[in-house]
Amino acid sequence: MSMYRSYLLKNDFWAKKGNEKDLNSPEKVYIKHNEAVGGIWAVIQNKSERKGVKLIVEGQEHFFNNFDKLDEFLNRLEQRQQDFMKIIRRRNMSQRLRMLDI
Repeated sequence: MSMYRSYLLKNDFWAKKGNEKDLNSPEKVYIKHNEAVGGIWAVIQNKSERKGVKLIVEGQEHFFNNFDKLDEFLNRLEQRQQDFMKIIRRRNMSQRLRMLDI
């Protein structure tokens, strides 16, 4: 499961404190903050019947055992963040332009 760990670390996830202390734990937790959706929790599951990554986003759980689908999901979240930031910037610019004496 170190492939999932490497993937999450490469995508700006941070290991939850205490992950490395319990080496026998079947689950490892990683966290990322996104401006548009808030916190994203990733739980790497090593259980024999269900190996993969469970993402918890906005209170909903999504399970992935395929890197392509995981990558696609994270890219969609990133796109939402970019769209959200565009809206905020546009509103700020609009407010500033209204305050100008022209």
